[in-house]
Amino acid sequence: MPYILFAAAVLLLSPSLFTSSVRAAQPSAPEPVAAPLRDLTWGQLNFLHTTDTHGWLAGHLQEPSYAADWGDYVSFAARMREKAESDGSDLLVIDTGDRVEGNGLYDSSEPKGVYLSEILRHQHIDLLSSGNHELYKRTTSAAEFFTTIPNFRGNYLASNIDILHPVLNEFVPLAPRFKKFTTQNQGIRIIAFGFIFNFKNNDNNTHVRSVEQTIKEEWFQDAIRDEDVDLFLVIGHAPVRSDEYNDIYREIRAIRWDTPIQFFGGHYHIRDYVRYDSKAYGLASGRFMETIGFMSIDGLSTSKHHFKPALAAPKFGRKYIDNNLFSFYHHTGLDETTFPTEHGRNVSLLIQQFRSALKLDTLHGCAPRDLWMSRVKYPHRNSIYTWLEEEVLPASLNDESRTGKPALAIVNTGAIRFDIFKGPFTQDTTYIISPFSSGFRYVKDVPYDRAKFLVEVLNKQPQIMTAQRQHIDLPTWSLAPPEQSKPADDAAAPFVKSSYTGWSAAGLLTDQALLSVNGYARPDLVPGYTTTDDAGTDGDDTVHSHLTFYRVPNCIQSLVTPNGSDELETVDLVYIDFIEPYVALAAKFAGLDVDFSQDSDVYMPSTNLTSLILNWVKTNWACDDASSESE
Repeated sequence: MPYILFAAAVLLLSPSLFTSSVRAAQPSAPEPVAAPLRDLTWGQLNFLHTTDTHGWLAGHLQEPSYAADWGDYVSFAARMREKAESDGSDLLVIDTGDRVEGNGLYDSSEPKGVYLSEILRHQHIDLLSSGNHELYKRTTSAAEFFTTIPNFRGNYLASNIDILHPVLNEFVPLAPRFKKFTTQNQGIRIIAFGFIFNFKNNDNNTHVRSVEQTIKEEWFQDAIRDEDVDLFLVIGHAPVRSDEYNDIYREIRAIRWDTPIQFFGGHYHIRDYVRYDSKAYGLASGRFMETIGFMSIDGLSTSKHHFKPALAAPKFGRKYIDNNLFSFYHHTGLDETTFPTEHGRNVSLLIQQFRSALKLDTLHGCAPRDLWMSRVKYPHRNSIYTWLEEEVLPASLNDESRTGKPALAIVNTGAIRFDIFKGPFTQDTTYIISPFSSGFRYVKDVPYDRAKFLVEVLNKQPQIMTAQRQHIDLPTWSLAPPEQSKPADDAAAPFVKSSYTGWSAAGLLTDQALLSVNGYARPDLVPGYTTTDDAGTDGDDTVHSHLTFYRVPNCIQSLVTPNGSDELETVDLVYIDFIEPYVALAAKFAGLDVDFSQDSDVYMPSTNLTSLILNWVKTNWACDDASSESE
């Protein structure tokens, strides 16, 4: 029983190991870089919010702006609670799912996530919910049911998720559907829900009920009719600009037209803030422990004060806090001596010990240059996708049973999750770049002229993916990285946050009025988020210089010709198994007469994209050669 053995090992850790001399953040983390900061505006009720952390509890070890770890966040939340206590306000800590898959701290353990869950539980989280990544596999949803939910007993909400109970052998709620509680200091009466978007790709041991169905159920209707409520709080794993959240908003407003509503969402990996009406707002707080979202509400009625303004709207405020110690020091009014808590330091040391046990700093090679997902146009020498299709795949794809046979490989760009930075490529980097266990499948001897048309169908004709919407549910955005949720007409255009979709093709936005605040000139600012949302351009706590991002296609393709011939009649059509439904649908429009359920087979058994990339790096990126290549 690995979990039992692990728990015992944790209990045996000597208290003497946790000393006050432990450095905040991880030892290998870069020092944060000074930058001008905007202050937080506190209210009666305040929130800290994380979402889509995907295992990055050690922080970003190659990016100074986001280098704080979960232990630092534990200290930050504790200090912010102290601040709330001192002025009589309330603070709630929220997490809205996708805590798993995407970092070696989660993906390299056996079983997966055993170290992560031990680290996660050290934060006092008042309300949390599931993401889609917690539901893809039976093992992850079981870990939620048996580990995460008990660790946060009473605080985990699952308004529309059921799980097959292993003993009862029947579907039961994954966690409580909702929670009613009163805040300690202000006496604010809250009814909270925990939703997930209408997710369809979960394992069959879980059932995601549609939001449209759920909000019509008796328990929900009774909850929104409760008159002793000062705030409806909707947390969940859904974009704050989504049909699901709009449905919930409208259903509450049909009954409670005047009660404030606060939404917390995620899933798209972006910073975003939406206004539904003057008393209803939603916040999404980025990805990968880059962002700690801060939200404040002032002017709420309370059970203590019975303050009920006739038509006055509460004041809502938001900030996106960069996950680094400078931001934490600034917002707490403390410094490197007074900020860390003993608990936070202990958690940082625990992360350090677990990373060591997992050998995440093991060096496999050294990247000779930065490779970007979207900071350069595709194709480009410094595009991670160009590198994949021109260097990695041609040299690596070779099934022993198909030796000498040409192949055309299709990989969705969403299979890559992060950039590669020049320098050390470690065990941790392996999982950061591509954490998924999806392998390869293929259909043999496909006419080449038809096969090469598939990527054009997948990229240039997204309408075909929704032409049969009544029969299938294949959102085209799930092929590309989640940050790029809306297709653009011009795939080469730079994209930035927009006021509605989260990302759109547009010209560059600049923060002209703030590029020289506090004596910082434009060249002195650190590149980073310059967010535009429904409240304007002042949401980022750190004033950054602007970064340009470019759209990438849904899929890339790579032609593998062992004999070097360009005169091809047939190829093996190779693809990531996760995208088989998309490839099968595109094949129909490409005129391929293929029954993928009958004609496809496993390609390169025991190999997935992650292991394929790692093997290529070990062979091609020797560290003593890394410094010889120019940027």
